[in-house]
Amino acid sequence: MAVAAVFVLQLAAFPVPLGVWVQGLVLGLLGSLMAVGLGLTYRLNKVVNFAQGDLGTAPAVLAVGLVGLSGVNYFLGLATGLVAAVLLTAIVEIVVVRRFRRSPRLILTVATIGLSQFLVVLSLLIPRIWGQTPIATAVVSFPWHVTWHIAPVTFNADDLVAVIVSVACLAGVSLWFTRSDIGVAVQATGDRRDRASMLGIPVGRLQSLTWVVAGVLSFVSIFFQAAILGLPLDPTYGLTALVTALAALALGNFTDLPVIAAAAVALGVLQQGVAWDEPNNPALGLAVLAGVVFAAILIRQLLTRQTDREAESSLSLTATVRDLPEAARALPEVRLGIPAVDLLAFAAACTLPLWLGPGALIRASSLVVLAIVGCSIVVLTGWSGQVSLGQMSFAAVGATVGAVALLDWHWDLSLALLLAGAASAAAATVVGIPTLRLDGMFAAVTTLAFALAASGYLLVRAEFSWIPQSQIAVPYLFGVSITSQGSIFELCLGVLVLVLIALHGLRHSRTGRVLRALPANQRASSGYGVRVVRAKLTAFALSGFIAGLGGCLLLVVNQSYVETPFLVPVSLVVFTSTAVGGLGSALGAVLGAALVEGSSTFLPPSWQLFPSALGVLLVLILFPRGVAGLCYDGRDRLVSALVQRHHSGGATRATGPAAPIDPALAS
Repeated sequence: MAVAAVFVLQLAAFPVPLGVWVQGLVLGLLGSLMAVGLGLTYRLNKVVNFAQGDLGTAPAVLAVGLVGLSGVNYFLGLATGLVAAVLLTAIVEIVVVRRFRRSPRLILTVATIGLSQFLVVLSLLIPRIWGQTPIATAVVSFPWHVTWHIAPVTFNADDLVAVIVSVACLAGVSLWFTRSDIGVAVQATGDRRDRASMLGIPVGRLQSLTWVVAGVLSFVSIFFQAAILGLPLDPTYGLTALVTALAALALGNFTDLPVIAAAAVALGVLQQGVAWDEPNNPALGLAVLAGVVFAAILIRQLLTRQTDREAESSLSLTATVRDLPEAARALPEVRLGIPAVDLLAFAAACTLPLWLGPGALIRASSLVVLAIVGCSIVVLTGWSGQVSLGQMSFAAVGATVGAVALLDWHWDLSLALLLAGAASAAAATVVGIPTLRLDGMFAAVTTLAFALAASGYLLVRAEFSWIPQSQIAVPYLFGVSITSQGSIFELCLGVLVLVLIALHGLRHSRTGRVLRALPANQRASSGYGVRVVRAKLTAFALSGFIAGLGGCLLLVVNQSYVETPFLVPVSLVVFTSTAVGGLGSALGAVLGAALVEGSSTFLPPSWQLFPSALGVLLVLILFPRGVAGLCYDGRDRLVSALVQRHHSGGATRATGPAAPIDPALAS
């Protein structure tokens, strides 16, 4: 039914000649390989592998470069890329994926996001083997020259080989998955992993084999597509291919592999229809795909049984910050020391304009804004367990609305900030609606689709004339002009402090406690009278509001609305930097922005994803609570020592010898 609906949408809204339709069929078959690979890993690990596209991109870049730039034989280059795909995927599975086999599923999902960024860096560095030659100039053609024409498209041997290879791969996976003992064991492992281990099934080896098959399918898909369309390599190439596979995955209910494959074919035809009917809007296809993702996940939400929802919703992303015991908070050193440290840090930050130049102040202001956006991720992901990969797109909504308020309506910046936050809150709520009754993993799918659509089409100045393109002259805050980079930095810092104070109060309120209880057990939360749907909507709205504030501030920092700070790779970097800092606390957002964003600022473009990618992998492996978790552990040890000293001193004065230490007070 879902596949038929996609074909009907294409025929009704984007009709095309027969040749274009056949070309969409060919590309759809190639796309089905990546979608099926995504479905295989989901069936086994119950996670969305956001590195699926990049697992094939890096070996495909190597193979295309060998054939197109080094003149290596076509079949030898293809075999080299195939071997590279097998080795790369096996290493990724053993070194990274297997380490999280007993972790919550969302932890592994976050790890695949870090893997995706690491593989993007690898894909961008591989072309340096051939010097400065751009990989897009490499031409790969099957060594059999034959053409035929179906108006208005001329096909060649590459198209025929793509169809043959795609059908062969799909048939092979189907036979392997349904007829072989290994395939049946993979299905059993995906359904009941613990029971499969108890029955003696080698779960680790099956997982490695499944991931290798998925990586090979991704490589075949990208390599043969590169032979037809070329390889326009950029940081969003793998993500763009991934979102099509995600749409097919959603249409196939995430587990039905035949429907997933058929849906990918239908989506390929739909994309070609959009590209043919709207040649001046090549990015419109991303918006259409985002709509398909939203509709498919919304339908899944409506059709999924309540018992399935409860089983899927038992997720926990990260440990949150532990509150100090009441006896510890009453100590004079704690009662006065913590505010003193906070004030000292704030005072030190306020002095930055005195010894930084204008260019450095712009970067510092941007880091503060990204810390604000990181705080929005803490609310949505760290507290409520809804993974968001599109926070900078919500910030872009705030930036565009803020630009209209400041440039077209000449509002005061205070009102523009509030309007930007409200608009972003509304956008985040709408994007979150399809996932309200599903676990937080599906929010990652919808937010990623929205991010690609927003940064590629919906919020692009060239596509819509209502988005202001002129520069902001002098913004006014409560009637006071903000003219220098120093004052802009102080403004951003002040908003960050207000956000941190608000989050501190929210965390200790009933709303905050409800949000933090959601990832652990939604059924138990409902038993205590919590309305889960309303709580998730609240999390999306609050997170969107904070992101909108950051977007409007970034507009002021850059003095105009530009799309570059809001692209999908930036959203991924902000998410992973917050994970490095610690998703459980607002301090993690600040530390992550300072460590990851600060280090990437001084790196060339091809390396800028590396700190966040490597950082999130190391943090998840070594200390999942992030850098902030280490800071809070140090705080707890120091406070515990103070409690013991006070307790021992009081006991000595009263009775002579030291009294026993209450473990609850020392924890």
